[in-house]
Amino acid sequence: MVRSTASVSATRELAVALHDVAWALPRTVDAEVEAELDPLAPSELEVMRLLVDRPGLNLGEVAEELGIQPSNASATVRMLVARGLLERAPDESDGRVTRLFPTKEAARTGRIREQEWGRRLERHLAELSPEQVDSLLAAVPALRALAAQLAPGE
Repeated sequence: MVRSTASVSATRELAVALHDVAWALPRTVDAEVEAELDPLAPSELEVMRLLVDRPGLNLGEVAEELGIQPSNASATVRMLVARGLLERAPDESDGRVTRLFPTKEAARTGRIREQEWGRRLERHLAELSPEQVDSLLAAVPALRALAAQLAPGE
């Protein structure tokens, strides 16, 4: 493992900045997008994003990955199935287990939602300096790698 020269203070600042951005995005950009699209509750959006990334999980795995109660995961999945965004399929090796998969409609609306996130975020980025925007865009690969490291069950 390569050690960074970043100090504990600098990594703390990074953690706080990432937290602040993660806290603000759903309250600004997500709120703007959800007001115009078929709105998804935050829990529905989390379940959808998890299953788009990792289709075929069962209900217990969804609850565990997201750190929510199985009953809450069940209610969320039930709403998403009713909206045509998720489908259930029996496990090929154990028919007692049900696997969850996003539908084509989920993929379509997910692409639209992500495009809108980009459009809305662009407005906010326009308030920053060109150097700050360049730095943020250049950090995307590193942020994705960090997200992969932090993701439970990966």
